[in-house]
Amino acid sequence: MKHLIYLLLFFPWLVIGQSNSQKEEASSNKEVSKKMVASSISSHFNSKVISAYTNQSEQLITDFYAYLTLYPQAESEALQKELDKSIQQMFLSETILVEDFISGSNKKIKLLELLQYCKENKFVVSVNNIQNTSVNATNFDMRYQLLVTNNAETKTYNFTQKVYLFPVEKQFGNIKKTIWELKLGEF
Repeated sequence: MKHLIYLLLFFPWLVIGQSNSQKEEASSNKEVSKKMVASSISSHFNSKVISAYTNQSEQLITDFYAYLTLYPQAESEALQKELDKSIQQMFLSETILVEDFISGSNKKIKLLELLQYCKENKFVVSVNNIQNTSVNATNFDMRYQLLVTNNAETKTYNFTQKVYLFPVEKQFGNIKKTIWELKLGEF
């Protein structure tokens, strides 16, 4: 009987507490979206800083293709998994859609599928003429030319890829700081 009384007294508090945590989570999500709208690239940085982030975006794209060319040389499965992990950390999401330039089908596939194709095929890529075509509220649009040689056949692709720049709060010991991260997006 004593347990039943405790249960009846504390159950309403449990329900109210869960309701409040759901409201707090919804409020937190609204704050994040407001922060993204308010954190326009051009409103936070001057032209020299934007130029520096553009250069870093170019390097990030170059690094991505350099990692892809390591797959045919990776002899162990452990090394392939490390490459997978490194490439996935470069992107906004591992489910992002990208062009299938390995098989030449010109269709959009998930990043993980592209990585699998890279493991199964021997190819050579080179990136040329990377340039920033626009600065949007949360991303740069980078245009470049990709030359892909696969099975002794070379194809040229012209891509425009989004590179996102956004604030992330990081903790360094007891200090919290907001840093800005670049992540590759769809192409």
